[in-house]
Amino acid sequence: MADELNVEFVSLRGRDIDTTATPAFTRERRFVTFEIPLEDGDPDTVWNALDSSRRGHIRTARKNELTIRKATSVDDLRRYYDLFLNNMQHFGTPPHSFGFFERLWEELGDNVVVDLVEYDGSLINGQIVLFSEDTGFHWGSVSDHEYRDLQGGSLLLWNSIEEATRDGYSTYSLGRTREGTGVYSFKKSWGGEKVWFDDYHYFPDDEITLPNPDDDKYDRLKDVWQRLPRRATRVIGPPIRKNISL
Repeated sequence: MADELNVEFVSLRGRDIDTTATPAFTRERRFVTFEIPLEDGDPDTVWNALDSSRRGHIRTARKNELTIRKATSVDDLRRYYDLFLNNMQHFGTPPHSFGFFERLWEELGDNVVVDLVEYDGSLINGQIVLFSEDTGFHWGSVSDHEYRDLQGGSLLLWNSIEEATRDGYSTYSLGRTREGTGVYSFKKSWGGEKVWFDDYHYFPDDEITLPNPDDDKYDRLKDVWQRLPRRATRVIGPPIRKNISL
């Protein structure tokens, strides 16, 4: 298909394939995750493995009268999505459509959990956690930067890890990231094991440099996106997003 469609490359992310059977694919390690072991079912063991500064952030959050609850309706999901839109514009990135999240919500049922943090009636943090077999996959964190000093994100993630431990899950995965970034440092502070993803690539013609969202050539596009009206990013963002591969 790649040859017929004349694409520049095919990327299989985080897959383990037999390169002896498919020698045209080359392996490259570009992303890592951190996997937190939960096997003994004791949240105290997980707590003690956290970086001391992370435990301090969680303690701070507990003093700030934050309310944690799970989304129970499409209206809750829409509130999460509004905060997601804010974050994507801040990062200069086109967003997924609301329909994308709505389909996750409807199709995955109990295997998807949307957690919310509220402060004085305002939604200030949210996250999506996907559960499969014995693993929880943390994905889709959003936050209101105006309230970042309240440490709601740390409290929300810890609450989810604590619940997964008590519910008998064996691993909590923090999702893929690039080594050396700020997000990488945040995830490292949770005491998990660093795990590399094996990505496989096929180049129909000459090998090219794979796209990197941190490349300077995207700075102008990010700046333009950040200046757009919020309503415009909601409308034109999803059609752009589904055609981006970074």
